[in-house]
Amino acid sequence: MKKIISFLLILTLILSLAACGGTEPAENEEPAENEEPAENEEPEESEEPEEDSMYGGEITITDLSFNDAKTLDPHLASAAGSMRHIENMYNGLLQYKQGTYGEIEGELAKDYNISEDGLTYTFNLHEGVKFHNGDDLTSEDVKYSIERIIDMEIRASNFAAVESIETPDDTTVVIKLKEPVAPFATFLAYPMNVVVNKNVVEANDGSLDNIDAGSGPFMLEEWKKDQHFIMTKFDNYFEEGLPYLDKVILQPVAEETARNTSLRNKESDMILQISPKDVMSLQNEEDIIVKSVPGTYWEYLGMNMSDGPLTEKKVRQAISYGVDREELNQVVKFGQATPLSGGPIPPGHWAYADLGIHEERNIEKAQSLLEEAGYGDGFTISLITLPNEIAVNAAQVVKQQLADLNITVEVNSIESSVYFERLGSDDFELTIIGWVGFVDPDEFLYNIFTSDGVWNQHAYSNEEVDALLEEGRVTSDREERKEIYYEAQKLIVEDAPMAFLYVNKQISAYQDYVKGFDVNATVTTKSLKNTWLDK
Repeated sequence: MKKIISFLLILTLILSLAACGGTEPAENEEPAENEEPAENEEPEESEEPEEDSMYGGEITITDLSFNDAKTLDPHLASAAGSMRHIENMYNGLLQYKQGTYGEIEGELAKDYNISEDGLTYTFNLHEGVKFHNGDDLTSEDVKYSIERIIDMEIRASNFAAVESIETPDDTTVVIKLKEPVAPFATFLAYPMNVVVNKNVVEANDGSLDNIDAGSGPFMLEEWKKDQHFIMTKFDNYFEEGLPYLDKVILQPVAEETARNTSLRNKESDMILQISPKDVMSLQNEEDIIVKSVPGTYWEYLGMNMSDGPLTEKKVRQAISYGVDREELNQVVKFGQATPLSGGPIPPGHWAYADLGIHEERNIEKAQSLLEEAGYGDGFTISLITLPNEIAVNAAQVVKQQLADLNITVEVNSIESSVYFERLGSDDFELTIIGWVGFVDPDEFLYNIFTSDGVWNQHAYSNEEVDALLEEGRVTSDREERKEIYYEAQKLIVEDAPMAFLYVNKQISAYQDYVKGFDVNATVTTKSLKNTWLDK
């Protein structure tokens, strides 16, 4: 049952990201050096306000994903929309560092220490932190929050190795693990693994569906579903001088054209995620900044290995060699994605494996592999996809490309609930979809490529890969982990349970007077506390 619940929650997040054209981190890495900024990207100059006059004002942000908000409970939230609503109302022990490609730093923790054996994490909290209702935030709230996450089951796996949580005083938390977990700090920095007010939760019978129990820079003012979500400045926020804005308004706008028109007319200040096809037109607007950074939402052509021609490794390899990733990028993504020449971890990430196997399409190699597998005359196969424009266009391009190998692809675009039902029951041959990696390589690989992975819908099983991914979870040294994940990706690409296509960029557009907002791979909006308006 837990596997089914996790599977459905992951699907919800993937759906919300895919609908926006794709995007989302990589641990402790700067963006890839070869990434070109958008033409009218703002200069990387200091954007700190110099005068008190820079304080105040309100910002209106539109995005399709805001439609997905289902709950204000951070420990139950899964959809991207819910995350964007919640993450500015709460704080975690740790957070992703602004301006980096997923580097971890303290948030509620002013400092922390990890024992040499990787089993004990000691956190020293900032003093004087207040919840929005005026209660003091203490170590007991931290302990309660982690235990609540475990009880909720949704992200319990993040803390499955926790043996005990000790609170020797109000500002010290000691977490002891049963075994080392390399991405444990990453789990603590995840935007929804935050600290809630124990008193508020208990006073509301454990429910936070419509309740603010946070300590973040902004407080809930009003939430009208499918209309707007309004937050106001928390005057007693513990980070001195923050936030700058008085109010944040998040508006769900389903229609792409409506979002763009609103920005052009200055009825809104920002679109959190714009479609790749809108980049050029918005760049041509004099007062609008378009900024892109490498993302971590990667897309792939998935192959069900349980039956038919796809049981043959050489057939799967042939399909992967026969796909032209750059053509897909140009036709489907308007050149706004980064083709993947090896495994799924993107360039710029410290665990990127520069395999270079699929830098260019190799039709001769593909045809040779099909001949060796006994399918030189080709075959007919079905490809199911979601009914959105990007997925359907990608499927049609793949269909044309594989026709060069005498492979006839029958594309079937189906309603999302039916699509995911078929995916979950392994009732497909080919499909095009994506996966969200956050910060640690474990998040890119473990759940999709281990034999029992919750998102392993391809009947993929390799004991050597299983062992490597388990080893990567308990190895602390980064260089050792890098070697482990290189070998794992090399084996996965060789087995070809899927053809890795490209990783999407995170692209935002905003008025040129918006300063200090961090467009980032994780698509978080936590930098709103640092955002100010130069007008």
